[in-house]
Amino acid sequence: MRQNYLLILLEKTSFIVVLFLLISKLKIFKNIFEKDKYTQKDLFVISIIFTVLSIMGTYNGIVYKGSILNTRIITIVSGGILFGPFVSIPTGIISGVHRLLMYPGSMTSIPCFISSIFAGIFSGLFYKKIRPNYKVFYGILVGIISENITIILIYLLCTPKELALDIIHTIYLPLVVGQFGIGFMVSIVNTIEKDKKDIEARKKAEMSALQRQINPHFIFNALNTIASFIRFDPKKARDLIISLSTYLRHNLELNDNLINIKKEIEQVKSYVDIEQARFGNTLKVIYDIDETNIKSPSLIIQPLVENAILHGILPMDNKNYGIVKVSVKNLDSKVKISVEDNGIGINQNVIDNIYSGNMPENKIGLYNVHLRLKLYYGKGLEITKLNKGTLIEFYIWG
Repeated sequence: MRQNYLLILLEKTSFIVVLFLLISKLKIFKNIFEKDKYTQKDLFVISIIFTVLSIMGTYNGIVYKGSILNTRIITIVSGGILFGPFVSIPTGIISGVHRLLMYPGSMTSIPCFISSIFAGIFSGLFYKKIRPNYKVFYGILVGIISENITIILIYLLCTPKELALDIIHTIYLPLVVGQFGIGFMVSIVNTIEKDKKDIEARKKAEMSALQRQINPHFIFNALNTIASFIRFDPKKARDLIISLSTYLRHNLELNDNLINIKKEIEQVKSYVDIEQARFGNTLKVIYDIDETNIKSPSLIIQPLVENAILHGILPMDNKNYGIVKVSVKNLDSKVKISVEDNGIGINQNVIDNIYSGNMPENKIGLYNVHLRLKLYYGKGLEITKLNKGTLIEFYIWG
């Protein structure tokens, strides 16, 4: 008969594990589990998940002479090992109180109530002390210890002793073996975290590749411009050399870390100084920059300004000023960045190709910025063809 209880409890443990697996696949919960640090709101949501699973474990348990073989401790300990005391302690208290009130006259109600709280506290204490590679082992160990506390309390608090010993003799092995379910639940979250790290590694590789593709194409033209100024305006030539060196320094310092937006604007201005020296009065650039210390991906604005100048302003067949406006505006919780020009206007096919990812290899500047923004923030460029010119906008936040 005890063997039947073991098989039944393993079946119920499998049910809880599979249910947790399905929950972890839901986008709202997967996004939480993937985080490196959890907010109070995250921990509150996770606590609800594990509390519900613990209560379900009690409802789904097997009644034997006033005791209930269940999976409650499995979920309490899993919550503590994975997410810490702010999850396991509320889960242990609430599910323990539920067990106490569910069968208040049951001889094992008080031992199960006490051991549930113990499991919540004990597993939570191990949260920051366990290396990720050992969480499965320690989770199972803490679960076994917690169930042994249950058994000891049943023996000490329950009468008659013959019935207490009969219950212990029947439920001990199923309860201990069932704790391997903790290993499966921990492994599910570990797999999510590993997948996240793999995705981050791929993103990092993509970032590096995209940044290498966004190399300046105007260096030779800049050098020719500087050479021409050396003859009749040496001071201007010196200023342009400083602008070029600033521009190149920013490019050489490219990495996957976010940089202060002020450095990004400095990079834009260095580029614009050289282009204005080349094209003279045909190009005017206006800056509308709010004071902000927000960080942004490197080399994210300059390619947009370059695109506005080369593909918007220069092809114009008139003698009017070409105007490019660079704007950085503080909003409530994010910063809006825009580059607007009064040039010939972007072709709708180009916009469609950027959004669909179907860009020719020789026209990847805008697409690379669009893709990098999507990798960082989940949303890329917003491109609008105006009556006269093009408006490109995007948002960043800390």
